[in-house]
Amino acid sequence: MEKSAAAHVPARTTALSRPKKPRRGAFSSTWRAAGAAVLAASLGFGVASCSTDHSALGSRSQAAEPQFGYALPRPIVTTNAGSAMGVATDAGKISARLYPGAFLPGPNGALLPNTDLVTATPAPDDPQRVDYKINEKAKFSDSQPLVCDDFLLAHMAATRPDLFGTDNPLDGQVSGLDCTPGSQAFSVHFKRDFGKRFKELFAAGTVLPAHTVAQQAGMETIEMLNNLETQDEEGMARIGQAYQKTFRVDETDPATVPTYGPYKISERGDRGQLKLEANPEWHADKPGHTPIYVWPKGADLKKLVDDKQLSVVDAPTGEDFEANGLTGDRYAVDKSTGVRVDTLRLSGAGPLASNSQRQALNACIDRAKVSDAVNTLSGARVKPTGLRVLAPSHPLADQLKDIDEKNSAVNVEQARGALGGDVIRLGYLKESGRYPAIVDAIKESCQAAGVTIEPVPVTAADYGTLGADYDALLDTRSSFGRNSSTNATTDSPLADIRKAEEELAGDALTIPLVTEARAIAVDRRVNNVVDNPGDLGLSWNMDRWVEGDQGDSSDGTTQVNPNAV
Repeated sequence: MEKSAAAHVPARTTALSRPKKPRRGAFSSTWRAAGAAVLAASLGFGVASCSTDHSALGSRSQAAEPQFGYALPRPIVTTNAGSAMGVATDAGKISARLYPGAFLPGPNGALLPNTDLVTATPAPDDPQRVDYKINEKAKFSDSQPLVCDDFLLAHMAATRPDLFGTDNPLDGQVSGLDCTPGSQAFSVHFKRDFGKRFKELFAAGTVLPAHTVAQQAGMETIEMLNNLETQDEEGMARIGQAYQKTFRVDETDPATVPTYGPYKISERGDRGQLKLEANPEWHADKPGHTPIYVWPKGADLKKLVDDKQLSVVDAPTGEDFEANGLTGDRYAVDKSTGVRVDTLRLSGAGPLASNSQRQALNACIDRAKVSDAVNTLSGARVKPTGLRVLAPSHPLADQLKDIDEKNSAVNVEQARGALGGDVIRLGYLKESGRYPAIVDAIKESCQAAGVTIEPVPVTAADYGTLGADYDALLDTRSSFGRNSSTNATTDSPLADIRKAEEELAGDALTIPLVTEARAIAVDRRVNNVVDNPGDLGLSWNMDRWVEGDQGDSSDGTTQVNPNAV
């Protein structure tokens, strides 16, 4: 796992006050104000792949009724984007408008305040404190109000990945959260010298209904909160099991789990597809289109296209668009590279316990071989990278070329000296089409240094744990949420980014490889589809999508990226 941020600073105990009357406040919707400008941006697409299967929802599949379908490149396993399984399966793309975050990541990487949900204000008298006020109109689809209990559960779950199966390392910067149960106001306290990245906290799909988890655990909500406050191990274990089970769509009927975004799940089909409908408790702008049928990797794209049941496609790497009918006049297609990075996360234990061992693994990886393997498979032009904060496409990346080249250099002698003769177990989700090719390329390049890479394919059903089942794990995500030991972000001054890049390279708890390969197709009758190359992909503004009778919209919102390959 990632090294805990500011590990030298004693953790502050989370304060849980006794129940009081919730504090309330009125807030205005920011979607129209903050989102309108970016909705006029042109569609910036990405790269390739998929597989086989079915048609529409349940009995409707035989009738082949036209439907608005949205296909994703990963299995649909959980709506919890803060879990390790959620990270592996890109759950954020499902939960983007079921459980929208405190800040919305726009297509240009900016984090837009989501005051439909909550307002976050850094305290003027304390640089390590941020005060939050939940919108008094924010409710779950079961009519329960959104309260600080939900945010407290998100934080506490992130601090105990062993019990909750979470993967949200940025919470390592947080020392505590003050919450009066049932209140719509709370405060987050950061460890010394941290707090600048508060906008990345409580991302989409990480703040979930605490009252539902408590019910699943067989507890009253206040009992669950008391267990979290006292960190009672037995109680925490029960809560952790419930937390993981509640949001897995194969464990709990997702139609029974409340959401607070513009959509709710009304049904799960017999092929794993989800039917999203408007959430009647959503207080802001209503969704532009409902229902939307979300299809997992494995769907029969050609049949969906033929039956007029597929409008938006975020395809798995290697998918044959032409064979599936995703070409011609009907669909705008783009294959290019994203800003997220295929990255190895290292356990920091066993054969990778020391900095020198982790740096040695980095030194034996030939990123050119990795990128060639992905390019051959996907048809996209992915880019090798040795940077951990900036994507290669960032305007400042050229000014860090020296660090990038140093981090990307192959050094067989360095690798052999620290790791020669060792076996490194490399875990990867085998349902991801390009991951096996990446692992094979790493295995081949490290053989020259006498380092044996043992591939450990895992599935969504049996994902395993970093440090126990494998020494390194291949996944894909943006810089948001990663590298919790630093305050630097893509918006930081160049000097701060340079310092962070050097420190992160020294720790080598992550090894960046290549940019994400993406492939996207959008029906030309659908407008307002604006790609976000970060963790939410196209889904970030799903509730703004609308169907029209015309071709490409005049404002360019379904225009293919002119830089696409």
